Amino acid sequence: MTRLREDEEGFMSNDIVLSTAANPLSRQSSERRTGIGSLGTIFLIINATLGAGMLNFPEAFDKSGGVATAIIAQLFFLVFITSTMVILANCSDVTSTATMQSTFAGLCGPNSLFFCGLCVAVYSFGCCITFLIVIGDQFDRVFATYYGMEYCHIWYLSRPFITCLSTVIFILPLSFFKRLDALNYASSIGCITIIYVVWLIIYESFDEDHKLPTKPMHIWPDEPTQVLQIVPIICFAYQSHMTAIPTYACMKNRDVGKFTACAIISMVICFIMYSTVGVFGYATFGIGKVPSDILQGYTDKSTTLTIAIIAIAIKNFTTYPIVLYCGRDAILSLIGLDVDCHSLIRSSITIIWFVLCLVIAILVPDISPVISIMGSLSAAFIFLFPGICLLQSTLQKDPHLYLNKDRFLIFLAIFITALGAFVCGVVFVEAIEDLRKSPVEPPTITGFRSQFGASLCN
Repeated sequence: MTRLREDEEGFMSNDIVLSTAANPLSRQSSERRTGIGSLGTIFLIINATLGAGMLNFPEAFDKSGGVATAIIAQLFFLVFITSTMVILANCSDVTSTATMQSTFAGLCGPNSLFFCGLCVAVYSFGCCITFLIVIGDQFDRVFATYYGMEYCHIWYLSRPFITCLSTVIFILPLSFFKRLDALNYASSIGCITIIYVVWLIIYESFDEDHKLPTKPMHIWPDEPTQVLQIVPIICFAYQSHMTAIPTYACMKNRDVGKFTACAIISMVICFIMYSTVGVFGYATFGIGKVPSDILQGYTDKSTTLTIAIIAIAIKNFTTYPIVLYCGRDAILSLIGLDVDCHSLIRSSITIIWFVLCLVIAILVPDISPVISIMGSLSAAFIFLFPGICLLQSTLQKDPHLYLNKDRFLIFLAIFITALGAFVCGVVFVEAIEDLRKSPVEPPTITGFRSQFGASLCN
């Protein structure tokens, strides 16, 4: 009887079911906790999710074979994308951890900490470099529009100077915070700027007489395999799982049910925005004529377009500190420290990280080969790591799988992990194929693969 009672207590205290019941530990400490509410959580998730990938969705709609295909593919993956975010949050409760690498190590053993921490650090570092390169691209476009190519020879308009100045002013001060919830106000600004970009793409899709666009569009693909073309961009665009656990840890009332609601609302908003940009951007240019970067296709010199270009830069200003936070925590875990370590250590890592990213972004503006291949890590964060965590947590609490619920969770974990392996393979193969293709003409400001390429001055 004693053994049975202990097993029952284990089932109740270590349950991985995606439940809306409040965590007892959260209930006890809710009065002492400080952090963000549901709205702040939604802003953080949306800001971490929406980004430069939005500009590639119109081309992805075209390459995937049509509007219906792209939307259905998004909805299919969105079910698992949202579920795995909740799985990560629940697993962090089981292990009482606040980062992805700590959660993974708590379930898979301390030896896995290095592997997961290294993946988070490498991916975060690569993302931070691309943010700085995209920021430089946007300023290049604005100066080229209003000053012509002569701006390249004006030192205070040059890409290195503007990138350094703008990032030191707008990014570096936001990068020293100890907790992620301090960035929720900056995240709200990033969300507002994206709304403007979405509005501009809708506005540009109408002709001069304000009539609906009439460019031809595919609805369904000619070949079933075309749908695989949108898989890499979905993983690139919806990858916010690396920040899911830190965001959940910063909630004032740390509750899986509330986080689930926040995740669903955030993903629905992201889906609406991505799909809106995809449909109207596709309709603006038509079959086979969609640019890799939708803003690159607009040739007018209007103020509204300039504001949208600057808005993309502002969005990257607000997202960079979130990704740096995850990368810095991964570095700390690799050297045996945590976020509560001495502020001098955290500040030193932050400054070294920022300077290295800035130097690489300025000196090596074309890191597309690395970024393309590293994109497979997005699928790992979305599917593989959550699937393994769900598998381990379920086996730990019910190793003999007495409950039907746990058998279902094991099946779900295996399916998610297998899906992740398949998606990782697809993304990796697409990246290799993309790198083997030689561009017909040198790119200027580029798209999904080459949007991290050389500046206009090269």
